[in-house]
Amino acid sequence: MTNGDQKYSIYPDYCHELSPTIGRWCPLRAVDVHALESLGMYDNGKEIYYYGNHPIKWVRITGVIVAIDEFSTRRVYTIDDSSGVCIECTCPAPPPQSLALPPPLNQDADGRPTTSTNQNCESASAKRLYTPSVEAPLVPWDEIDVGMVVKVKGKPNTFRAVKQVDIVKIELMRSTEQEVRCWNEVLAFRKEVLRVPWVVSQEAENRFRRRAEREKQYKHSSKKHRSSKAEKVAEVSRDKGKDRIVERQRGNAASHDKGEKDTNKRQKRKHEIEEGLKPENRANYPSLAMRRQLAGKYDALGI
Repeated sequence: MTNGDQKYSIYPDYCHELSPTIGRWCPLRAVDVHALESLGMYDNGKEIYYYGNHPIKWVRITGVIVAIDEFSTRRVYTIDDSSGVCIECTCPAPPPQSLALPPPLNQDADGRPTTSTNQNCESASAKRLYTPSVEAPLVPWDEIDVGMVVKVKGKPNTFRAVKQVDIVKIELMRSTEQEVRCWNEVLAFRKEVLRVPWVVSQEAENRFRRRAEREKQYKHSSKKHRSSKAEKVAEVSRDKGKDRIVERQRGNAASHDKGEKDTNKRQKRKHEIEEGLKPENRANYPSLAMRRQLAGKYDALGI
């Protein structure tokens, strides 16, 4: 793809692996960040900005903090790097400070603090395991103030049509030597990378395009395989459900037959009890019905 006003090509996202800017902290000036363009390219759902035809994902700004604005959930640092414009660097609001015990309660019998060692160990271990991100940046909250020179690493973003930087990490510049080194890196990067259009050979572009197509096809086939496997599992589950229903129906039928047999037995026994004797003994012993019938005829004779 070619930009209409320029003579450089905008390469597809599958060629970004070859870019000299996509996978690094790009040392830019604030005016360069404001000049970044959005061309509708995305990486994992995140918008990618371009300087010329260079895709820019991460930036680094060095300058003086001229303002700090605090909101309920955000904090904004305004950085002036003497490039002609300032840039706002935003991050989530700092976590609330833990409540410390008053001096009489955080000391032992000899007056020595009891919690400083544990807190230092916990903070050191947290720093070793901590991986900064846009959602959880690494910021020395208590050390930063207006007038300090800092180096900000973050991700470019747009808020109300104005470019900003979402902070990932802030470092304090402890000396003029560090500041000069950062400015030299900005100038060298601008001269050696940004001013030179990014060019990808046709052979390399075709190779990465074929690889992207294979990966896409593999993902599609894997998704199709997973869906077919899920359908098979669902079919097996349905068959098992049908078998359970049939077994339940058979069990209900057997229970019904058994219930009928028990009912017949109870009725038969009740009838035998009412008759007085079982049928095989009726020849020797008259039934209760016969005794009831004869009882009225011979009562007057006293029999």
